[in-house]
Amino acid sequence: MTTSGIHDFDFLHGEWRVHNRKLRHRLVGSTDWYEFDGRATERALWGGQANIEEYEATLPNGDVVRGLALRLYQPETKRWTIQWSGSATGTLDAPMTGTFADGRGVFYGHEDCEGRAVFTRFIWTSASDSSARWEQAFSADGGSTWETNWVMDFTRVDAEKNGNAVIELRKYAMQPGARDTLIEIFEREFVTGQEAVGMEVIAQFRDLDEPDVFTWLRGFRDMKSRDEALTAFYSGPVWLSNRSAANETLIDSDNVYLLRPARAGSGFVHTGCTHRTAVTPRELVVATIYTLSAPASTWFTSLFERTIAPLLTEHDARPIAMLETEPSVNSYPRLPVREGEHVFVWFAQFDDADAYDRHLATLDADPRWREFVGPALARELVAPVEIMRLVPTALSRELR
Repeated sequence: MTTSGIHDFDFLHGEWRVHNRKLRHRLVGSTDWYEFDGRATERALWGGQANIEEYEATLPNGDVVRGLALRLYQPETKRWTIQWSGSATGTLDAPMTGTFADGRGVFYGHEDCEGRAVFTRFIWTSASDSSARWEQAFSADGGSTWETNWVMDFTRVDAEKNGNAVIELRKYAMQPGARDTLIEIFEREFVTGQEAVGMEVIAQFRDLDEPDVFTWLRGFRDMKSRDEALTAFYSGPVWLSNRSAANETLIDSDNVYLLRPARAGSGFVHTGCTHRTAVTPRELVVATIYTLSAPASTWFTSLFERTIAPLLTEHDARPIAMLETEPSVNSYPRLPVREGEHVFVWFAQFDDADAYDRHLATLDADPRWREFVGPALARELVAPVEIMRLVPTALSRELR
């Protein structure tokens, strides 16, 4: 039954991270999909009778695309119209028209696809307050059959931020040959023990270049919950029963950056998955640390996001997070962190170490990097770039 009304799109208001899957060739029977990430901001107008979406994404080739959607509710017909404009044209497409029924919105229109007149269908669904999906399909036979060619999965930024507003990047110096002993204790006892008191163990790694270093990440909703969770864990039975065995493997555990997302939506995405039971042996995560003379400004974050990251992506890096120093005073001094430093840290994924080497070689050979982007970045740094080549452990979560 049709239940369409003025509040149909209320679920979409806010800021979102968007994962795109797009069919490379449409209406030819192709199954070749490509993927990329973007973000969207949705704002209500006229008390909900209208809303507007601002969308931006970086394609796999590094190109930045921007779009705007205008949605209008017609009270007399209880129907919505949706019109889209891309920055490449600056004009509004023909409207899509439709309604919601039982929380599912279906909209129809028409457009030209490579010289062919086709019917177009949009479907909007929302599984929860923190996720939504949009699908686009074309029909070349008057609506008898449909081919889905674009899927957007929306993850609400507020949901991410509430999960990982504060992040610790922890790098432990180990006794020679003791790293695997600590990893065994950590994954047997400390992962579930920490998450039981309200923190999240994001991922843990072996450092490819430092065999006696163990690196890991954990997250907190905010500084207050960090203090509460750390107090609960380090005074609780899991830590007290295993601390002696763990501490015997350590030389130093104070090399810790206290971080936060550089902007809303730039932290690690919650996949909802459990910790893995296996990992691709050659899978690589690279953490790159820039040390700045002052806190990472909006300008620096924008420089990275709009200029540096697209170039990195063009040379086959897959950036997954941008973090900066959390300026709050360490609320749990029992565990020291690095203070008086301003860092910007980005994480990227590579298929393996050879893929990372190829990335560096092609990036260094690119005149845009060598002559413009690299020097502009270097002017902002007050220390050499620190790079950590990290291999996830067997039970580490997959990062996105």
